[in-house]
Amino acid sequence: MSESLEKLQNRILSDARLKAEETIKEAQAKAQQILEEARRRAQKESEEIIAKAKVEAESVRRSILSSKVRVNRLRILDEKNRIVQDIIHTVEDQLSSIARTDRFENTAQRFVAEAARAVESDQPIVRVGFKDATKKSLDGMSRVLPKGGKLVIDEKPIDDLGGVIATDPEGRVVFNNTFKSRLERLDNQLLTLIASTVFAG
Repeated sequence: MSESLEKLQNRILSDARLKAEETIKEAQAKAQQILEEARRRAQKESEEIIAKAKVEAESVRRSILSSKVRVNRLRILDEKNRIVQDIIHTVEDQLSSIARTDRFENTAQRFVAEAARAVESDQPIVRVGFKDATKKSLDGMSRVLPKGGKLVIDEKPIDDLGGVIATDPEGRVVFNNTFKSRLERLDNQLLTLIASTVFAG
């Protein structure tokens, strides 16, 4: 009887050991599976973080390059603008000194005639003023006025650069035919012409 009890105990112990070993193996396999999954997840997350960081780094790099390009373009634009302004100032200096040239009389007469026509009056009042112009050089201007027109000679250049301003007798219609106003009227065309000539190619 005691022998069969011992066998029974041994079988129970053996079964328990087998069950314990199976449980341990299952637990180890499960632990290994969890570890592999965690490793795969960590690897995937790590790759995603690296990929995102690369995209952000590239975006920052492009932004820096774009800023540098923009700054360089602005510098070039500023320099071109300075050159154009220098050319315009040179032109203004030459225009303001026109009274010293042999083209002066014809130019001044044309300005007077244009201004007188523009106010559409039989009795226009035309003011004339150019730097360094003599009374003698301006006396001939009245020839291009209508018979009832009046010529007023200013001692100083009108509008800084010189020119002509015409009005009707009541002063209701005014036509500014100075170098400055003519340049302003041509402003965009003039800037485009200078830029295309100087910066062509």
